[in-house]
Order: sequence, then C-alpha cells, then structure tokens
Amino acid sequence: MPRNILLPCDQLCSAYLAGQSTTILARRYSCSPTTISKKLRLCGITLRLSRFAPAQIEEATLRRLYLGERWPIAAIAAHFGVSASTIGNHRRRYGIPIRPKHGEREKGRGGEGVKG
Repeated sequence: MPRNILLPCDQLCSAYLAGQSTTILARRYSCSPTTISKKLRLCGITLRLSRFAPAQIEEATLRRLYLGERWPIAAIAAHFGVSASTIGNHRRRYGIPIRPKHGEREKGRGGEGVKG
C-alpha cells in the first residue's frame, strides 16, 4: 500500500516558484520527483520546461556526416553539443545502418579485401 506523504501546497509551491527543482524538493520531502510534480500540478502550478531541450538533428545531415563524410560519432556529438548516445539514438531512430569499420569492405561490394 502506498504511503501518504504530507506535501503542503503553500510551502511546496513557494519553494518551487522560488527556483527549487522537483529533485531538490523530493529530497527534502523524502519522495520522488514525480510525486512532487504531481502534487505541484494538483496545486495549480504549471511546471517549468525540462532543463534540456530535445536535440534537433536532421536525418539528411546525420547521414551525410556519419556515412558520407565518415565522422566519428563523438565528433558529430561535439559538433551538435550533445552526447554520443544522443547521436546513436538518432542514428537508430532514422534507420541509419552502422557503417563498416575503416578498411572493411561492405557486404555485397566485390570480393575479398587484399591486405598489402
């Protein structure tokens, strides 16, 4: 059975409107940030936008940099100011295949590579 946590609207709202985050308030009241968010909404408070705006990276640009120009994921991430995992997530979402490692031949493109 869920425990009932006393979260007074007046104190919670004034602290949030003064700039405290749901995470800080959750620590103070020994609950989750989600619980704080729900209570703030019930108290009539509109929550602030997320700290991080979603990265807007066009599929064509990512394809060009990753497949065409063969930029490393880390370099693409630095270029857009995001993490490498964000670039990886976009790559998968757009259905961009993992490129072969440098020096490996792509499947279906001729015979065996010759080292030399």
